[in-house]
Amino acid sequence: MFLQSTHRFWQLSSATALLAAIATSMLGPATAIAQTDPTNPQTAIRVPMDNSILSLPGIESLIAEATAAVSEQDYSLAIRKLQEAREVSNQLSNFYQQLSTNFSGIDNRIFQRQRSQALEAAQLRDTATYQLARLHRTQNNPELAVPLLVQVVRSQNPTRPLGNQAYQQLYQLGFVTSEFSLDADQFAPEPQEEERVESDNGNELAEAREDLEASTELLDQQEQEQGDPLAVLASDSLLTFAGIERLMDDASAAISNEDYSGAAATLQEARELGNQLSNLYQDLAGAFSGLDGPIFEEQRNLALTAAQRRDEATYQLALLHRSQDNPELAIPLLVQIVESQNPTRELGKDAYRQLFELGFVSDAYPRSRN
Repeated sequence: MFLQSTHRFWQLSSATALLAAIATSMLGPATAIAQTDPTNPQTAIRVPMDNSILSLPGIESLIAEATAAVSEQDYSLAIRKLQEAREVSNQLSNFYQQLSTNFSGIDNRIFQRQRSQALEAAQLRDTATYQLARLHRTQNNPELAVPLLVQVVRSQNPTRPLGNQAYQQLYQLGFVTSEFSLDADQFAPEPQEEERVESDNGNELAEAREDLEASTELLDQQEQEQGDPLAVLASDSLLTFAGIERLMDDASAAISNEDYSGAAATLQEARELGNQLSNLYQDLAGAFSGLDGPIFEEQRNLALTAAQRRDEATYQLALLHRSQDNPELAIPLLVQIVESQNPTRELGKDAYRQLFELGFVSDAYPRSRN
């Protein structure tokens, strides 16, 4: 028994030693890191991420591919690469901003470095977004370009070159009716850091921005050579009030034909588009707040009008659900309308009355005087 136990112990010890040897050979770098002095950051082993897409060199690689695709007029490939670059640079900007916030008041040098990289990555994201919008317009897809351009205006501010260019594109597309242009000497200065800190990745960011700017110039040249007028929003485009009205008419026609599922789908689309339009106009209003009063008021009123269209489509959808004996689908929509419209306004009052008739609320409004 003792010999059997000893033999088994030897087998287990040998197996353990073999596994340990394999682990040591496979995890050599990790072991080396574990043996560093945790109190001395200078002994830490840095693992480069140059081959990772989640890095500034990775973004530079994507943008270089997009620029090459534009030069070859392979716009579908360029759009795909720019979309990837935009998403990655937005991630990086958020990560660097989070790190910067965590070091605020703890280590000013790290705080400034991460904040600088967050700003650079955000600038790269906005430039890629602008270029992507331009390509969508070149491909005769203005509805895809408008939301991207609004994002650039909101992020950059209309008084900075990129934000101003994005607003000019919106004006050319017909999404806004008031022109806002500035001379070169009127542009707001680029934001400066309180303490300039060199970034290890500054060269990659600079190269990426230069590539995007060169790509934009190349796209301008290609558009001039082709001579075709650039796409604008059609008068009944879905990103217009006329487009929402057309959807409402289509829903009414579907109800007349007893196509209730088709009517519900169309009303849902009208509702979503109204909400999207309201958000886009609200973003533009915010960008011009304190900058240009008339444009601010214009965009704010358009946002309110779009919200009204959204709530009207939502109310019709709720009535349709109620007529189909689906109160569980109607009630959330009616509550949204009451919240958006306020019970004192006609549409909000109608929505609350529907909730009362459905038995969801027990108190009528307005109350009877009798």
